[in-house]
Amino acid sequence: MKRAKIIIILAVLASFAAAAWLFLDFVKDTRSYRSAGKGAEAIVVLTGGRGRIAEGLTQLRKGRGGILILSGVHEDADLDAIFLNRINTVERTRIVLEKRSTSTYENALEVRKILEERGIKSMILITSGYHVKRAHYIFTRVMPPDIKVEAYSVTTPNFDTERWWSGKSLGLLAIEFLKYYWYVGKFAVLGPPNATIANAAT
Repeated sequence: MKRAKIIIILAVLASFAAAAWLFLDFVKDTRSYRSAGKGAEAIVVLTGGRGRIAEGLTQLRKGRGGILILSGVHEDADLDAIFLNRINTVERTRIVLEKRSTSTYENALEVRKILEERGIKSMILITSGYHVKRAHYIFTRVMPPDIKVEAYSVTTPNFDTERWWSGKSLGLLAIEFLKYYWYVGKFAVLGPPNATIANAAT
């Protein structure tokens, strides 16, 4: 009995150690998405976090993308309500509001449709720091191989990138960590994401 208990204790400790290592690796990767690079054909902003849309508009004005796609916008929202009449006529023609998605996975599905309809082959994905690794993982697996996805994280008031272990920041990372590995498992079980998308779209 003693030997069995020792084996169980060691197994539990090993599991905790593995989980801790995975979590710290997740945190390290989360902190690495800081640059918008040289630009892409499209800028995609996942709504739901403060500062994301403003950064998307900034990148559009810097010429980092030909169009700006806001994914997950409320069905009643319009450009004037979102940007408070602070965009010009030309910018209005370069902004697309995607209103059907309600989750990160659905964001990827709906954005893929828009990119394929327009023949776009590269995008910058903008979201919050705590959310960026999961979002980037989902998008790279949902998009076909010929569409390049470059992720870029923005700073938000509810997440401290320098003190991620404190307050709400740690809680946000813990939730994202669990969601990230849930999607890793989901894609592993369901097979190639492209096949999943084909079934979901019908």
